[in-house]
Amino acid sequence: MKTIPSPETILQLLDRLDEVVADDLESEVLDFKRWRSAKESLAEAVAMAVCFANADGGVVVFGVKDRVRGRAKAVTGCERYDLDEWRRGIYDRTRPNLTVEVSELPVPEGNLLLVRVPKGPAPPYGTSGGLYQIRVGKSCMPYSPDDFQRRQVRVGAIDWSAQPVSGIRMGDLDATEIARLRNAIRAYRSSSPLLDLEDEELLSSLGIIQDGHITRAGLLITGREDILRKLISGHEVIYLHHSSPTELDYRLDQKAPLLQILERLTEAINVRNPFQTLKTGLFHVDIPSFPETSFREGILNALIHRDYLEPGSIYIRHEQREMNISSPGGFIGGITAENVLHAEPKARNRLLAEIFQKIGLVERAGIGRRRIFIPPLAFGKRAPLYEADAHTVKLTLYDGSFDHELATFIGIRERRGETFDVIELLLLSFLREHEEMDVNTAARITQLPESRIRDRLDQFCHRSNPWLERRGKKSGVTYHLARSVAAELIGKGVYSRSKAIDKVQWPVMIRQYVEEHGSINNSECRDLLLLGNSRSAHTAVSRLLASLVFLESSGKLKTTRYRLKKKA
Repeated sequence: MKTIPSPETILQLLDRLDEVVADDLESEVLDFKRWRSAKESLAEAVAMAVCFANADGGVVVFGVKDRVRGRAKAVTGCERYDLDEWRRGIYDRTRPNLTVEVSELPVPEGNLLLVRVPKGPAPPYGTSGGLYQIRVGKSCMPYSPDDFQRRQVRVGAIDWSAQPVSGIRMGDLDATEIARLRNAIRAYRSSSPLLDLEDEELLSSLGIIQDGHITRAGLLITGREDILRKLISGHEVIYLHHSSPTELDYRLDQKAPLLQILERLTEAINVRNPFQTLKTGLFHVDIPSFPETSFREGILNALIHRDYLEPGSIYIRHEQREMNISSPGGFIGGITAENVLHAEPKARNRLLAEIFQKIGLVERAGIGRRRIFIPPLAFGKRAPLYEADAHTVKLTLYDGSFDHELATFIGIRERRGETFDVIELLLLSFLREHEEMDVNTAARITQLPESRIRDRLDQFCHRSNPWLERRGKKSGVTYHLARSVAAELIGKGVYSRSKAIDKVQWPVMIRQYVEEHGSINNSECRDLLLLGNSRSAHTAVSRLLASLVFLESSGKLKTTRYRLKKKA
């Protein structure tokens, strides 16, 4: 949301009118209007008031021609007006009535009139003559009460799924889907008292029927397919399986009730979802290309949270190395791709989400998003990726085989009773491929604030059997895999060069490096000893290199290199 310009800001903008026209200075929250007459300009002020009130508010500056270059010609000022008459006039001619601030802004050319409009608390707003507009960019666009309702649905302010469907009765529901619903409750909530209810009582308890009417959520779950196609035309799921980047070998188009779609998609995907076997001692674990828990949760999220007013279908594109699940409608309620792991859940279709929760298929505490991440990370696969814009949310799951060492490490520890949450798995996955990380990197990877992730990192380092170790001091702190864990995940040969080696060996390693490469600098030495890029490591290596009697330095500061001393 942009800040509405203050009078001081407007004065500064007016000083630019010799370089640009006023139209170039306008924005979502600022508009310039030429002065016509008190009556004509008041009518414009009324229209602009509803336009800004329906958006994020704004200010209209009267007395400036917006298409004329040069301040002397553009700024004309206003005359023969009454401030109280303008305030009353805007209030009386808006529905609901708007209270705005009307004030004078003295300039050398005369007085300008400022109409400052706050964001309306109870939109939509219109004029008494029936004009509804909303500010979009630098323009006022048509905005009917129906448009407002659609906008409210898209941001989750109105629950589209809880609205009744007119003309639909109990007989229009599919008995097979009601039975499928019961079976789902029996499978996921076997002790639920819902199973003791008769069909109509069950549907009322779930919210499929409310006040004697079938809700849209109820129609999506238990409605007949022919009625779904007719009344919810945007509902469609398309599954595409590619045998190669250019070859499509299977397609499944679905406009059926949601539980039926979930079953059919699960079957279709698993038929085309090969697995590999991980052998760890006496235990054998089958690792699928795409874990069922992850892709089912992704599909459920798409079915529940998609914008059913947005044109387009849910697409599931299944390729050898990737599976993409995209659904119409962006994130709502402040959720973004950068905070999706921990943001409080916001449901665009709240009733639909509640029904699936009561069935037992989803959790409404944000746990489902973590379920998407944990299985592939525990198998040593790449972390899933969320991407989003205003119109689409896309989830990508990656195959790329699996990391044998990481999957074995996690599997063995879990059999010992240890558990790994999504934070640990994300950090382990990163350190499997990187020598170190600092707090900032860990915060970005885990989507946690630095203060919170710093505490978690220190907890991991101080366990009785830690997998993480801390190096450096203060702002130069970095985190690394513990010695024994790195030996398991990276290999003893690689880790033998790490800091954990007795420091007595460091001079030997440095001498061997210089003999092979001719010289060494601070950065190369830190890489050799796996000390990281912290300030403390940089200082320690500088002192170490300067103390070695078999080396001599050349260059200054960052360009300093060390070579073997020439024999006398």
